[in-house]
Amino acid sequence: MTATPVATPAEVHAERLRGVAKSGGISLIGAVASSFLGFLLVVLVSRGLGASGAGAFSVAVAVSMTLTVVGRLGADTALVRNLPRMRELGRDADIPVAVRTSLVPVCLISTAFAAALWILAPHLVPLVFTDGSDAASVGLLRGAALVVPFGAAGFVALAVTRGLGTIVPMTLVESIAKPVFRCLFVAAALVAGASTMGTMSAWAAPAILGAALSYWAMRRSMRVVRRTGPVPSAVERRAIGTEMWTFAAPRGVAALCEIAGMHAGIILTSALAGTDDAGIYNAVLRLALAGTLALQALRLAIAPQVSRMLTAGDTDGVERVHHASATWIVLLSFPLYLIFAAWPVQLLSLFGHEFTAGAPSLTILSLALLVNLGTGNVSTILLMSGRSGLTLGITAGSLTLGIALTVALAPHWGVLGAAVAKGIAVVFENVAVTLAVRRTTGVTTLNRPLIAAIALAGACYGLPALALLAIPGIAMTSLPVAIGTALVGTAVYCAVVWRLRELFQLAALTAVVPVRLARRFRRSAEPLGRSGAEPLGHSSTAIDTVIDTPKGSSR
Repeated sequence: MTATPVATPAEVHAERLRGVAKSGGISLIGAVASSFLGFLLVVLVSRGLGASGAGAFSVAVAVSMTLTVVGRLGADTALVRNLPRMRELGRDADIPVAVRTSLVPVCLISTAFAAALWILAPHLVPLVFTDGSDAASVGLLRGAALVVPFGAAGFVALAVTRGLGTIVPMTLVESIAKPVFRCLFVAAALVAGASTMGTMSAWAAPAILGAALSYWAMRRSMRVVRRTGPVPSAVERRAIGTEMWTFAAPRGVAALCEIAGMHAGIILTSALAGTDDAGIYNAVLRLALAGTLALQALRLAIAPQVSRMLTAGDTDGVERVHHASATWIVLLSFPLYLIFAAWPVQLLSLFGHEFTAGAPSLTILSLALLVNLGTGNVSTILLMSGRSGLTLGITAGSLTLGIALTVALAPHWGVLGAAVAKGIAVVFENVAVTLAVRRTTGVTTLNRPLIAAIALAGACYGLPALALLAIPGIAMTSLPVAIGTALVGTAVYCAVVWRLRELFQLAALTAVVPVRLARRFRRSAEPLGRSGAEPLGHSSTAIDTVIDTPKGSSR
């Protein structure tokens, strides 16, 4: 009998890294589509309703999304963490119980939230709208309430598919289908001359379709579960429920803090400075968050696998995959944020001339988000290690700091005050999570490739912008100057990244490109290995250990 060939550790690690890149690539496609469509939606609403109407619309959306995230009760993250653990430990028979235990309370509680918002809408209007207490404002909040149960239940259903090893349903439903239909419906409503209330109804309608698609995808993904072993008894079902909700409860409160931290600035700016400023701040925030695509994509891709690695005790592998993903995030995202920081006026003019008043705010938020990007997905590691309570404490501290600073600064500085408050809160949270991850798991954040990527982006984009500021007679608001500087910087940046492709572990990214191009890329990297550089999997700075692809993965 011929023995089955055994792959070397380097080959196994390289293949696993390509699996991460492939899953992350799929998620990145969805993130790009979602970000572009979200940006398009803001442009449509801003141009169709003006700053005041867009501000009222964005406040209603913020209330809706806040309740939707709270309505998930942390069950989505609990499923993403616990389903891979159950499969790793051979507890497949427990998975259907875990799914039911999570989904039913979410449906009930999110429906209760929606009903409460519907009933209390007349009383909430004076709190969130400085210049509105009429029936139209009440209708906005009630339209937002309709989204809550469908959005919450649908997202938790998609978390089941993520926990069982595929990112595709989440990408198709949340990142593509719902944003596409929202843009189409809102555009149709605006063309038809709809009011702010009509626009809100158009935005809310796709949530129902999204929930139906999510449930269908969840049912299909459950087919990969091996229904072996005895059916859990009543006592075991209660134990599974306790296991799920012990983790989910603090995570649910932390999710409230996170979404409140995102939308509190819009709501407080509306209440303290007016809906015009809220509309401008919403545009600034949307644009600033548009560059976190790589961060979001890799977070969705690696969370279930990090849970499995931590279950197996492979913290060294977790550190290495974190280093790889953080380096890729910096390479993809830092250039964009440095451009945001240098030329905010040109970018905000896409929303309309009145939105350029938020240019200093965009610069501040962009610089703060560089810290978020540079630390990578440390929050995912902290959560997948089971420390949802610690995550709650840090997130609550960040929220409290952000709200306190917004209340203090927004009445005097308007949009700029809200941006300063948000930026400080972002930096505080990322530094705190990074220190917590280091202390609790031993995983470090910085390594040589990550530092090199940060320095390269700064040299190609940050330094030229600072040099232009020092040259008399150069107008930083000139569009030709902005485009020319960005193009030259990008050309140099891409050339150096290609030259350092082995240091940055870019060979793994060939998993997301056509096979023929991937082969050419790998062949082009071979001379680097023969010239004295260490091959993949053996360099002291290489990320040669990554996560396993989950059982039953569509990959």
